[in-house]
Amino acid sequence: MKRRALLKTGVALGAMGLGLGGRAQGAFTLTLVHTNDTHAHLEPVELTLSGQKVKVGGVAQRIAFFDRLRAGRKNLLFLDAGDVFQGTLYFNQYRGLADRYFMHRALYRVMALGNHEFDLGPGPLAEFLKGARFKVVAANVGVEREPKLKGLFAPYAIVAVGGEKVGVIGLTTPDTREIANPGPTVDFLDPYESAQKAVYELLRKGVNKIIVLSHLGYAEDLKLARRLVGAQVIVGGHSHTLLGSFPHKELAPAGPYPTVVKNPEGKDVLVVQAWEWGKVVGLLEVTFNEKGELLAYKGEPVFMTPEVSPEDFFAKEALLAYAQPVMALMSQVIAEAKVDLVGERAIVRKRESNLGNLIADGMLWKTKNAGVQIALQNGGGIRASIPKGPITVGKVYEVLPFGNTLVVMDLKGKEIKAALENGVSQWEQAAGRFLQVSGLRYAFDLARPAGDRVVRVEVKTEKGYQPLDLEATYRVVVNNFIAAGGDGFTVLKEAQGYRVDTGFSDAESFMDYLKELKAVEAGLEGRIEILNEPKGEKPAYWAYRVPERVGV
Repeated sequence: MKRRALLKTGVALGAMGLGLGGRAQGAFTLTLVHTNDTHAHLEPVELTLSGQKVKVGGVAQRIAFFDRLRAGRKNLLFLDAGDVFQGTLYFNQYRGLADRYFMHRALYRVMALGNHEFDLGPGPLAEFLKGARFKVVAANVGVEREPKLKGLFAPYAIVAVGGEKVGVIGLTTPDTREIANPGPTVDFLDPYESAQKAVYELLRKGVNKIIVLSHLGYAEDLKLARRLVGAQVIVGGHSHTLLGSFPHKELAPAGPYPTVVKNPEGKDVLVVQAWEWGKVVGLLEVTFNEKGELLAYKGEPVFMTPEVSPEDFFAKEALLAYAQPVMALMSQVIAEAKVDLVGERAIVRKRESNLGNLIADGMLWKTKNAGVQIALQNGGGIRASIPKGPITVGKVYEVLPFGNTLVVMDLKGKEIKAALENGVSQWEQAAGRFLQVSGLRYAFDLARPAGDRVVRVEVKTEKGYQPLDLEATYRVVVNNFIAAGGDGFTVLKEAQGYRVDTGFSDAESFMDYLKELKAVEAGLEGRIEILNEPKGEKPAYWAYRVPERVGV
């Protein structure tokens, strides 16, 4: 009964989406159906909702749901706000082309370029764009110096819906130059100036119903809405923001759906986003008058639980075909471990681990273009060891199974110290909050009370290790779990400085680092020193050994 009650939530939201209002006399009613940050999650993902595990999303279900919407209402516009690339082995195998196949089947009309579309450089992105049967837009991305991308996307698209012209302007985060791999020949311009210029061009062409399809992030979309004149709706992505109302205690929406902001003319601008990975589909109905002004709006994200819609049979069969090479990829050898890489629970949650060092080093390496100095990885996120010998893709996913992403943020020295204090506060219980590190070293004293145990922190610099300056600002990379306050890291959740979720998968980032190294011989380096450790706590040498395992 509990599961049935849980799934009714999805049904109720689906019913709400399918029954939204009608067309006012003398006006035009448009329904925006939108996703963002799907990140190659073609298969359903498992969530714990109200204490129960439920599989949500997946392209086969989304395609069936879209077909159902088309059968039940008029004037639909299907949009994606970017970051189709990167996130699962489907991307490693197909470089976005599998996603494109299913986007065609779903009949998306317009997609914005996200930062991760540039992860492999201009060439693979060009291959994706050349075969796209939907419009791709990015008003603030300049490719005049990049011939591979010239002419493959536009600042905006004008699409016909129900006999009306609708303008869709694309925006891409300027952080792309630091957190992806666009190369030196792709330029990123000011989003506001680019969007306002595009709005004026559309108005001159007689298009007054204007949507901004943004990959800037929720906070930046709110700022844009307060400055931009002439656009009525911003459909966003990049920040993986959940909006709306949900009964599940595990969910924490960042605001209402839509979030309503006043522009400089005092007119309402609607800001929406649809979380991530296709877990929800945004459904926003807007009614315009002949001048393109908003008359009415309503909507809510539809939680894609199993009872919202069955999976489309043919899409599911196609996905099975795409999945075969992905399964083979799991056994692919990516590097060689010259020593056992220790990820045993008793080690990574209490003391320095060579595998913990390696993972944190990989986080630092992956985000080096963003100027990151320090990496922090909670020991609870490391779930297995890697025995000496070949390292396979499957083994990496066993070590880092949670699908976390890397978050780059600016922290004061005192916030870093507070994070380290939290990490050692439950040392006796071997809590998962214990931090493996790169770019710094620290010492803590177990004779002192929790909250006041860290006695020394030094940051690695070009001149060697220097004491942590409590008032200085450092750029740090962490996973999105602890960035959001998981494992008691309230200090990271509440930090007010620069913050961006790169969208880089922790497992894929680690794989990239291992491929770079080829042969791995990580050791202990004195990054973590324990003072006054109780006798008998320190494991004997055998505890550092990885048990022999059969297979991969």
